[in-house]
Amino acid sequence: MALLATQTPTPSAGLVPSYTAASATDTFTPDDRTFIYVKNTNAATRTIQITTPNLYRGLTVQDPAPTIAATTGELVLGPFPADTYADPTTGLCTITPSATAGVSYAVVRVAVT
Repeated sequence: MALLATQTPTPSAGLVPSYTAASATDTFTPDDRTFIYVKNTNAATRTIQITTPNLYRGLTVQDPAPTIAATTGELVLGPFPADTYADPTTGLCTITPSATAGVSYAVVRVAVT
């Protein structure tokens, strides 16, 4: 498990995201301006599960688990409000791929200037 670094673009330079290879489970700091860019270069599709440990208005929220296309699949997920996605103990959100081969992530937080 790895804590994925959050990257922030700047108005003058933008951002070329750096991607990190997926582990069996990874974590990141969630908030309402954070997104995950996911790439899949494997020949098989992948499912990416985002853990939702908290309740929303007293109700359990189903963990999102979108599927990413094989070989050239790319997907942007988010945002991830902390009140829904942050683990109450660690403050982090957990992301789990169905398999790690070919999957990489970039966590990007959009700044408000």
